[in-house]
Amino acid sequence: MIDTGSTIGKSFKRIDGVDKVTGAAKYATDLKFNNMLHAKLLRSPHAHAKVKQIDAAAARKLPGVKAIATILDVPKVLQYWFFLRTPKKEKQIFLRDNVVRFIGDPVLAVAAVDEQTAEKALSLVHVEYERLPAIFDPVEAMKETDIKIHERGNIAFQVKKELGDIAAGFKKADVIVENTYHTSKQKHASIEPIGTCIADFESNGKLTIHSSTQLPHWSQHYLAGALGLRLHKVRVIKPYTGGAFGGRCGVIHGLEVMCSWLSRETLQPVKMSFTRAEDFCATETRHPMMIKMKTGATRQGVLTANEVEILSDTGGYGTHYIGVIADCMSTGIGLYNIENYQFSGKAVYTNKSMCGALRGYGNPQMNFAQESQIDIIAQKIGMDPLQIRLQNYRKKGEMDPILNERILSNGLEECLQKGAASSDWKKKRTRQPDKDYIKSGIGLSCMLHGTGAARALPDPSSATVMINSDGTASLHTAAADEGQGNRTVLAQVASEILGIEFENIEVSQPDTDITPLDCGTHGSRQAYCGGLAVRDAAMDARKKMLVYATEMLELKKWDHLSVKNGVIFETANPGNQIPIEEVMRKTQIGDMGICRQIIGTASGIAPAMPGYYGAVFAEVEVNTRTGDVKVKKLTSAFDVGKAINPDFVEGQIVGGGVMGIGFALTEGLQYKDGHVLNPNFTDYRILRSCDTPRIEPIIVESNEPSGPFGAKGIGEGSMVNVASAISNAVFHATGVRSKRLCITPEQILQGLAELK
Repeated sequence: MIDTGSTIGKSFKRIDGVDKVTGAAKYATDLKFNNMLHAKLLRSPHAHAKVKQIDAAAARKLPGVKAIATILDVPKVLQYWFFLRTPKKEKQIFLRDNVVRFIGDPVLAVAAVDEQTAEKALSLVHVEYERLPAIFDPVEAMKETDIKIHERGNIAFQVKKELGDIAAGFKKADVIVENTYHTSKQKHASIEPIGTCIADFESNGKLTIHSSTQLPHWSQHYLAGALGLRLHKVRVIKPYTGGAFGGRCGVIHGLEVMCSWLSRETLQPVKMSFTRAEDFCATETRHPMMIKMKTGATRQGVLTANEVEILSDTGGYGTHYIGVIADCMSTGIGLYNIENYQFSGKAVYTNKSMCGALRGYGNPQMNFAQESQIDIIAQKIGMDPLQIRLQNYRKKGEMDPILNERILSNGLEECLQKGAASSDWKKKRTRQPDKDYIKSGIGLSCMLHGTGAARALPDPSSATVMINSDGTASLHTAAADEGQGNRTVLAQVASEILGIEFENIEVSQPDTDITPLDCGTHGSRQAYCGGLAVRDAAMDARKKMLVYATEMLELKKWDHLSVKNGVIFETANPGNQIPIEEVMRKTQIGDMGICRQIIGTASGIAPAMPGYYGAVFAEVEVNTRTGDVKVKKLTSAFDVGKAINPDFVEGQIVGGGVMGIGFALTEGLQYKDGHVLNPNFTDYRILRSCDTPRIEPIIVESNEPSGPFGAKGIGEGSMVNVASAISNAVFHATGVRSKRLCITPEQILQGLAELK
């Protein structure tokens, strides 16, 4: 019998907290090795060009330069782990050519005894380019046939999905709303710049990589493929990471493969770290999208049809463009029960920095368009925006038409009700006299996001639990923790099952030589997918432990035992007990006939991809003289199934709220002729503490039956619908409907002028 409640649902402190606040935690940039070289990249000054010739003779002669690698030698890693399934598709991952496709695209890497020498060497390299026409507008790229950014054309991917009869759906509608929405090229903006790696090729052909990747095992696969190695010859170790948000979902363009190539040439460790400007200009971003949407509804508020057309700008190369559009489709169609739905999406190459995974994975863009449409319809038919959502959302027990799975948990109604009550929705929706030129408003939005990717991608999780002779336990998992608290949550799951105190559970850092297969941290998957693997591994170890204890307690069946706080006892007679430490010492050391380490293991994919839900209520003040929008408060209610660690859940809700406000109002890379104009924290404005409003997190628990102790995701979804709630609030305050993110003061002033 498992006595739940010992650790699940309690807010234990992070197991890595002390190391991080004292500075003891070692991040990738902190690592140093004997005889280590330093590498720098020479990047293209052109948005689109062929590299005709590279003259690096002078650089090679510079004292201290040890090796040079070019794109003529080193393959680029494209696509993502979806393509690792078959040898035929795997060939699509690696590209070796002489074309650069955005300003900042790597051309050459130098390894030298120090950074200064590497920088000087770069200045001695002469590259002859044949400039090619560049395309920066995805609409033009889609139309263009003469200028091909990639050999197969400028359309990277397209998909179309139809449900029901779209024409019949619009025929039933009394109101039809049609708009086009645009979203920005948001950057991850983590505290630790994206892009640090140390590659160490040994003389025996073994490569060890230290990289702050979110996907240690898939990065191992990428590197093995790019370098022609077998997997056992590639080891990926993940140190502490200073934030990720999707920006480390795989190997970084120009980083790990280049470092490894240089290390193989020199047989010395090679370290490369990107500057903040390199992070902003040359690593992945959120996909900017143009979303055309046509929505129909009856006067009673029944949504009858939705037609969506997405054009996604994936930049010079594509990694996550398929999954991002698929997520737009699944979350958009899945949220509301709209019988007639037509979805089409295209991902298009342009000569800008590449796009990839970023928190929400396409859902924030789609949500902004769809939730704006819902609000516009509510206004046109005179219905409360809260009521129209309650009336149309897809409820528990209904089928998700994309995943073809029955919805087993859905707390959206409770999210809406609790959020409305806490934000005083009804009162604040009633127009109140404003302070002269300061206009107040409140808006809401809903969201659905999937947990994991079990129905879309290879999505394995594994765990190994070892119980030690002193009654402590070691948990081995490759679940990468970028600050979410994954390792702590998984330790809580193991503690609950094993009956071993939380402080006596040790969790390893991801290391592909030691920790079992895991597809990494993405898609809000670790508490659910990783939690299931840890639960099952702990159950395996628990049973083996109790089998030995059964004999020691002179019982016949192991399932007559319970375990709690480090003590095993007979469930019906708690006085008949024995400490775990005594059982383990006898099993591993004291009994010469046994001497066994108790090890529990589990590996596989999750049984489902359960949706988690949320409602955000945003309160704003708009200065109609300057156009400035100030978010006064967010009330964010999210259904997480079960909060294994409530403090961590609240932290995700608050953090997602801050990131969502940035997406709504301030964050977006600005380009001119392919150049990034704001590649730093001075000009790229993430929220400061003085910009952050009060954010009230509300946890709703719906108990997902397929999840560990009822848990599902939260990490990505907490920012998905923040921008749409703010946009709806701005409209409530001013009557100005923003259809472009970011919502700038210029937009507000222009909109106000048009209303006069």
